[in-house]
Amino acid sequence: MNTSNIIFKWLAIGALLGYFILHPFIHIIYILHFFSGSLVPKNLASEILNSFSVSMLPWGIAFMILSALIGLFWGKIKQADEEKSEIIAQLQKALAEVKTLSGFLPICASCKKIRDDKGYWNQIEAYISEHSKAKFSHGICPECSEKLYPELYKNL
Repeated sequence: MNTSNIIFKWLAIGALLGYFILHPFIHIIYILHFFSGSLVPKNLASEILNSFSVSMLPWGIAFMILSALIGLFWGKIKQADEEKSEIIAQLQKALAEVKTLSGFLPICASCKKIRDDKGYWNQIEAYISEHSKAKFSHGICPECSEKLYPELYKNL
């Protein structure tokens, strides 16, 4: 969902809840709590409707604004939570794809085989392929080429 849509949604929900739920609810609590005797309302439905009268309009708007601000902050919290969840998912995916080599690698000074954790000696290509996502392509460097095939270099 779009970032501004999330915030606007919660702002609207807060405003509507503040005006149509919280405001009449507080009005009824006020009537029931502070009036006694003959002033106790005989018809609760009329008191709920009375909470929307013109004389109560400033209170209704105040509760609407207060609830809208709460909704706005709640929307920002939800937005930040969604962004955090997306970033965590991206990091977990990246972490799952990373396969690295670390620590000391015992390597033969002569043949360049690597000793694994079980004590077996493996070709360097096999060991690195097993412990990383590296792929190998073989070729011969110029120095080795000259050493292995001197007859090709005599004429040059």
